[in-house]
Amino acid sequence: MIGGPTEVTLASVDTTAVAGIVSTEPAHLMNSACTGAFVVAVALQGRVPCKVVGRIRKGDIMISAGQGYARSCGNLEPKAGQIIGKALEDFHEELGEIEIMVGRS
Repeated sequence: MIGGPTEVTLASVDTTAVAGIVSTEPAHLMNSACTGAFVVAVALQGRVPCKVVGRIRKGDIMISAGQGYARSCGNLEPKAGQIIGKALEDFHEELGEIEIMVGRS
């Protein structure tokens, strides 16, 4: 999320300041010349692996569950700035990782 002592920080539960997802394998890296102690690649668009918690259905809108995880928004209407992306697969475990679509929610 946007905030904290750095430009982006670990998102809090249900934040409306979502910045994106930390990318582990960016297809294109903008600002690759950035230097600093806490520089990370943030996915702003595309298919991205995402740590998730709880039951998720393909197509669900994903919002922050806190501690680096996302959760389904369920049937609730998300607030402006909460949407991380949309689930691209079902998930039926407690904790795990799925691919989500970022940037076209």
